[in-house]
Amino acid sequence: MESINIYFFQPVAIVPNLRCQTTHFRQYVRILSYAYRTNSLKIGINASHLNEKPTGIGVFTREICRSVYDLHKDVLVFSSVSVSGVSADLVLRVPQRTQGSKALSNNLYRTLYLNSMLPLRGRLNKIDIMYCPILEFPMFPLAPLVVTVHDLQPLMFPSQFGLSARYFKLSLRLLSRVASRVTTVSEFVKKELLKATNLRDDMIDVIPSGYNRELFRPQDPSFKKDFLETYSIRDRYILYVGNLFPYKNVKLLIDAFLSIRDRLDHYLVIVGKKEHSGESLPCDEKIRYMDYVPHEDLPKFYAYADLLVHPSLSEGFGFTPLEAMACGTPVLSSNRTSLPEVVGDAGILFDPTDRSALSSLILRLAGSKTLRGELKEKGFRQCQKFSWQKAAAGLLESCKKAVNER
Repeated sequence: MESINIYFFQPVAIVPNLRCQTTHFRQYVRILSYAYRTNSLKIGINASHLNEKPTGIGVFTREICRSVYDLHKDVLVFSSVSVSGVSADLVLRVPQRTQGSKALSNNLYRTLYLNSMLPLRGRLNKIDIMYCPILEFPMFPLAPLVVTVHDLQPLMFPSQFGLSARYFKLSLRLLSRVASRVTTVSEFVKKELLKATNLRDDMIDVIPSGYNRELFRPQDPSFKKDFLETYSIRDRYILYVGNLFPYKNVKLLIDAFLSIRDRLDHYLVIVGKKEHSGESLPCDEKIRYMDYVPHEDLPKFYAYADLLVHPSLSEGFGFTPLEAMACGTPVLSSNRTSLPEVVGDAGILFDPTDRSALSSLILRLAGSKTLRGELKEKGFRQCQKFSWQKAAAGLLESCKKAVNER
């Protein structure tokens, strides 16, 4: 900063032209203002979509709020629910009707709130920048915006998302006009975003997500019996965790499992809301559908499974394989989209359109304790590459860039 002081003060002293002096003075004030703002940056986080039962995006929002707060205390979170790990006086409550829901009225209300009250509340609380953890943002912001795009599923599978696919397309069109910077959770999403929008490459920061290291870790085997009895699960099982939208390709997993069910001692446990499947799913005495389970129970579901299968046709990141690896669970994963970035060589990748290949891999992995042990150790090493602390640090850098460019 000393070199900047010298550069700007000297011309003011020797140039008699008042207009030139004024220009240099304004430049100097802007430099000082930027230095102050990036050191004491007040970040508003739009968490208006949070509800009491967070899944994918909700979990991301909670974790990124908590991790940003750990690194940078000057944060305000706009949410209708408390956010664990963030001081209660820094969570500014918004109406409950903004919460994420399948109800159209809630989503319309949240859109109105984002484009009316949220920018005004941000201005009144003197935020320097507004961060939006999902592709929902004010169309007329009163502060620079940083927006995260997790995936382009509504663009790729519009029929599975109904009216929200149209809103998603509109938001994508406005993104380059409204956002100062955009972040994505994988290189794959960045490439797809560049194809689908007129965003510049240098406007997009790739910031991989993390996982909760205190929660997702190997579990005490002495609790296994009681836990499985609580959920009426048999001892050996193959696991799927995630929503049941058709693009998740769970039907392929079920068909593959049923084709070899008599050659396995295992049951298939599917953790995900059945209502999202869009089609009737087969009933079988060796398949257990769990619907929503408390987030704190997920580590035990992972850790006590013999293997996790993730057959998705498209993922923006891939929380499920990452969390499973952190719990010591061997992973069979689709080789599509971002999943190779997350899994690396720590899991076995397969073509998610090839049912017979998946059946063979399930038999191979379920029947080999040695192979499961090898993948378990590789998984522990792979998951160390990801953390919420790294994600929060990357986001803070994006916010500083946005203020600088503004």
